[in-house]
Amino acid sequence: MITRSALAVPSTILLALALAGCSDNMKKSFGLEANPPDAYQVGTLPPLSLPPELGQLQTPNPGQPPTQQVNAAEQGANIISASNALPSGPQQISPAGEAFLNQAGPTPQGNIRAEVNQNAAVASKSGNFVDKLMGSNPNAPAVVNADAEQRRLQENAALGEPATKGSTPQESTAHPGLFQRVLNMF
Repeated sequence: MITRSALAVPSTILLALALAGCSDNMKKSFGLEANPPDAYQVGTLPPLSLPPELGQLQTPNPGQPPTQQVNAAEQGANIISASNALPSGPQQISPAGEAFLNQAGPTPQGNIRAEVNQNAAVASKSGNFVDKLMGSNPNAPAVVNADAEQRRLQENAALGEPATKGSTPQESTAHPGLFQRVLNMF
């Protein structure tokens, strides 16, 4: 026969686990849920320093916070504010920065982002059923033929020409549709 003390320990553990699943506070009490610190309340303490003469120290005021202590929430809000994220006023570009920008080429046109977004939207649309059946997918991306491109670049380098001379050889990734494959059989 099982004694009461033998049943007390397992039943206590079972009851504690059942209660731990009931509320968030119990989960935190038993360590079943993480309790991370608040990111805005974590801050760095000012460095310890000793003035050259001890007579220059301020007299402590009991119950008052330290004079050098900064509120962590205010410090965090100041760090992530928009005024601190963006530089104020015109920035001076160093001569090295100007040389780098000159090598990068001309300033792109003002609507380049809209144009790129429009081209990407057109390219991302998949063809409809008829296009897939006929094999006339206009959105099939072209891929650079690596061997031919390497030969072109080597020839340009050997002739002293710029790398931009000549067109880039490309291969089409378009696959013929079902109808085109049937026609190719004849």
